[in-house]
Amino acid sequence: MQAAHPVLVLRHGESTANVEGRIVSVPGPRALETVGLTGRGREQARAAATDAAAQGLGPGTVVVTSDFARARQTAEEFAAGLGAGAPRVDERLRERCFGAHDEGPATAYEGIWARDRARESHEDGVEPVAEVASRVLGALRAADALAADAPVVLVAHGDVLQIALALAARRDPHDHREVPHLGNAELRALGPHRTAAAGAPC
Repeated sequence: MQAAHPVLVLRHGESTANVEGRIVSVPGPRALETVGLTGRGREQARAAATDAAAQGLGPGTVVVTSDFARARQTAEEFAAGLGAGAPRVDERLRERCFGAHDEGPATAYEGIWARDRARESHEDGVEPVAEVASRVLGALRAADALAADAPVVLVAHGDVLQIALALAARRDPHDHREVPHLGNAELRALGPHRTAAAGAPC
């Protein structure tokens, strides 16, 4: 049965790591506390709340976020802009772990995504697509349960949300970069098949 209210995804606003062109993906003091939003990123999060309000979202919206600082700060700004309650944390929405590439240049993403598309394994500690898809599906099922009573917005990271969008579109999550990319603080509704994607190939 389809949830009574929508589930939407919101990518975090511009972060200091985005500006530096650096990958920050391993849970620890840097990801959880230090690497947060820029001033522009906070403005983007507030603007997303204004757009969401224009789409009919309001104080009753449930905001669920990754515990990484850049996502959590986005969720806080967004929830405050809607007049919604404090964001709930779901660690399943954490950024994909990029292993040996952590703290390195963001130029490494293209090679990682090429291996995803080719269904090739990662031997450098990068979290496999199948593992990300598994935890994302768990977060989507939890969101669907919440959406029985209120709209839900999931605040997370680029790869995690690209995989969520692929699953919701009933696409192989390895093809997540073929889904139109989410910009910083971009809000997008998930399709009606978000949890029917449980059978999608991983």
